[in-house]
Amino acid sequence: MARAVPARVGGVSAVSPLPEGLRPPTRADAAEVLKVVHARDVADLGRPDFTLDDVRLDWAGVDLERDAWVIPAAGGRLAAYAILLAHGDAVVMVHPGACGRGLGTRLRGLAETRARDRGMPLVRQLIPTGNEPARALLLEAGYWPAQHFFRLRIDLAAAPPAPAGAPIRRFEPARDEVKVHRLEQAALSEVEGFIPQTLEQWQASGMRKPGWDPALWLVLEDDEGLAGLVLGERWEDDAGYIGALAVAPRARGRGHGRTLLLAAFAAFSAAGLRTAELSVHGANAAAARLYESVGMTPVWKAERWEKVLDDG
Repeated sequence: MARAVPARVGGVSAVSPLPEGLRPPTRADAAEVLKVVHARDVADLGRPDFTLDDVRLDWAGVDLERDAWVIPAAGGRLAAYAILLAHGDAVVMVHPGACGRGLGTRLRGLAETRARDRGMPLVRQLIPTGNEPARALLLEAGYWPAQHFFRLRIDLAAAPPAPAGAPIRRFEPARDEVKVHRLEQAALSEVEGFIPQTLEQWQASGMRKPGWDPALWLVLEDDEGLAGLVLGERWEDDAGYIGALAVAPRARGRGHGRTLLLAAFAAFSAAGLRTAELSVHGANAAAARLYESVGMTPVWKAERWEKVLDDG
């Protein structure tokens, strides 16, 4: 699953000239790209919400020469960055100090052209709802908000305790990876806008991600086998993030979702983390009720905007 919803910024004119110095990024640009992302995050979310590992993970699935662009600024820094990810999401980010120059729009146009070249029927962008200029520009460019998501958070010191005696254990790769991948993909396919992953993609974005901690991946079993899972990861600033929580259809209605959620909180606390976060689709009312029932509260909201691509 996508880990975060940072700002995705558009511009004003699809026919503006190429910005001076526009080029593909190189591996050496990763740290400067992250500075653009962090500056955008702070402006729109109040704090950074991406890491250097996340930048590199995005890059692992694309051809940087054709699928990504940067625009230099003075002093070796970058003014803007864009990438068309393998599943069709366009990330277009302009440093707050470089807004108003049409950079975002030019990058958006390049991403749309590349999406057409790759035969994609539509292109998507994720925008925090507080970024009103970006939302207005996307609307003008033919995009429409198709889905919305909430980020929720809880201080782990205030979290309810995990129930005693629950049949939960740590994830074991050789034993669990195939069935956990299958259950997670099946459960998440019920959520509008879900982008499926092959086993290889899932392993790369989770188990092979730097800093992956199997102690934060938990499974719940019953007499029939795997009944549920919760997959967590360590973030900066002593935060734990729940990337997936799923219960098998046959095992729903038994409180397993709440049990897994509280077990994840306990695992985060045992790992020395102070807060827990997750994202939930706005249409998933049952999940939202569960998270709020244990004390999680919304901290921001984002929208996925989509544009159907024509042939020109």
